[in-house]
Amino acid sequence: MINQRNELLAMIRDGESFFVTCHENPDGDAVGAALALALALRSQGKQAVVYNVDEMPNYLTWLPGADLLVQEANPADFDTICILDCGASHRVGPQKAAIMAQPRLINVDHHITNDGYGHANVVLPKSSSTCEILYDLMVEWGVQITPEIATNLYLGIYTDTMMFQNAASCPNAYKVCGELVAAGADFLRVAKRVYIDSSAQRLLLLGRVLSTLRLDCDGRIAGVHALRRDLEELGLGPDDMEVFVEYPRSVIGAEVAYLLREEDDKGLVKGSLRASNDVDVSEIAKQLNGGGHKKAAGFRVEGSLEEIRRRVVLMLTEALERERNSAH
Repeated sequence: MINQRNELLAMIRDGESFFVTCHENPDGDAVGAALALALALRSQGKQAVVYNVDEMPNYLTWLPGADLLVQEANPADFDTICILDCGASHRVGPQKAAIMAQPRLINVDHHITNDGYGHANVVLPKSSSTCEILYDLMVEWGVQITPEIATNLYLGIYTDTMMFQNAASCPNAYKVCGELVAAGADFLRVAKRVYIDSSAQRLLLLGRVLSTLRLDCDGRIAGVHALRRDLEELGLGPDDMEVFVEYPRSVIGAEVAYLLREEDDKGLVKGSLRASNDVDVSEIAKQLNGGGHKKAAGFRVEGSLEEIRRRVVLMLTEALERERNSAH
């Protein structure tokens, strides 16, 4: 835990122009936090832009402030950099060097792998999400939580807790979401657009992915994979698979789960890991150039799909064995 909230709030109050960013391939928490902060800064008469190397995920394009996200911006044109929900500095993407060279860098995050790379850091791994942390900072800052800000923050908490179905669902997350709903968060739209609505193509993709289900280690490991050609044939992108890893995780008897996806024709594989026991999947992800949380982590690594699958299964098997031995 790193809690330099006084220094961080001072930097926000003193700054005039803000370059707000988050990790590449942003999820709901990253996007929600970035948009909420940019809207809050603008409500205070400050300049703010949201930058990401990747486009807004399709399922989040309706969010208030979504038009603030750009894919081209020079961090040197702003006096303050805000990096949100980014557990390792390299995950900001190809502009890392330019971003990290700036003299005023704010880092707000909840990943246990975050080493406090900012000049003012609030890193609280026990929080459900970056949006939960950001809400508390905004209250202390004195920002009026508008319905637009509330909707973005609510979405971040709701998605990182998987609708309050995972271990990140801490008491404060419930409390904050109640306050955000009272402030006007469009919670019904969040639920519908993120977890209920689905295109026919996405359902067809889910069918193909589920058909790859494999069980290992006497059913304690469950995993699926997605082929690049499947996404291309159906006209879909990676964000259309946002919650697919939860399906192998739901298999009765499975203690750890994985989802692997062919990322491009350069031999890159993107992986998502989940745990339902005491196995720390973030440690496994770190060995594969990734990171995340103890029970939810991800990575991107070179190799063929089958080669990476074998490596992941072996690493998960060894982790399960260590966990079993430590229990005795």
